[in-house]
Amino acid sequence: MTANRAEAYSVETFQCGHCDRDFQARIITWVDVSRTPQAKLSVLRWQFNIIECTHCGCRNFSGSPFFYEDFEEGLLVAVFPRIPEGRGMVESSIKEKYSYYPILEFFYDTTQIWALVYLLEHYKVSKNLRALSRIGRGEERVRKVLKFLKENPLMIDLREKLTESFMGDATDDELADMLNQIIAELEEMHPWPLDQRCLCGADLSNSFRCCGKPVNLAGHLPHLGHRYIVYCPNCKEALTGVSCEICGRVYTWNKGTVSSFRSGERPAQEEKPLQESIP
Repeated sequence: MTANRAEAYSVETFQCGHCDRDFQARIITWVDVSRTPQAKLSVLRWQFNIIECTHCGCRNFSGSPFFYEDFEEGLLVAVFPRIPEGRGMVESSIKEKYSYYPILEFFYDTTQIWALVYLLEHYKVSKNLRALSRIGRGEERVRKVLKFLKENPLMIDLREKLTESFMGDATDDELADMLNQIIAELEEMHPWPLDQRCLCGADLSNSFRCCGKPVNLAGHLPHLGHRYIVYCPNCKEALTGVSCEICGRVYTWNKGTVSSFRSGERPAQEEKPLQESIP
């Protein structure tokens, strides 16, 4: 279904890694996800450009390069699951041909395109994260996300966790923990101070709001930790942290907790009980 509505596809010959026989399969070579949003779901489900041997039924990644376009974001990503020969010449040719795109990038790991889709979608659906965000919006946000995906060593850990998750060797909670850690690093968030005092000395409890109303943390403080969720009592939005109204620093219990950031205070244990509560 995705291939039928993609902007471009091709039929290629592959050799099955299981039965060693050749077979043909159709793969997507270009997709604009602003027109084919189901392609995003295929990427997130680790099903994009999966091929199936017509002889033995073995399924695997095609490993074929493709262009991922998001016209609404002005974004074009050339994805090479296998690094091509003459990489420099290939990149130069693409830059020259598609220089009219505001944002043009190259990925050499399918983990990067998976993480890109996840992060951009997560910012769209999470009202709380958008309110806390300090990496801008629109093109500014996309560029910072791309830079993070290209340079941050957490992507190595994410690749392993994704592989474990889709092979059934990791739980959803473990993958969620990794993604929360990535967002916290991307946003340069700090661990949660149990005394609710910012590094600048401001009272963070005054900043904890949603739907224009304060959210009382009193009953949640003993449980705050990596997998503990606080929900807004009005809109039921999952809340992830607080932005200081004075200096703008962001704090989240997804990075664990400390007793205080004030001088002389010792850190608390970072792991908290794995509990979840809805006020």
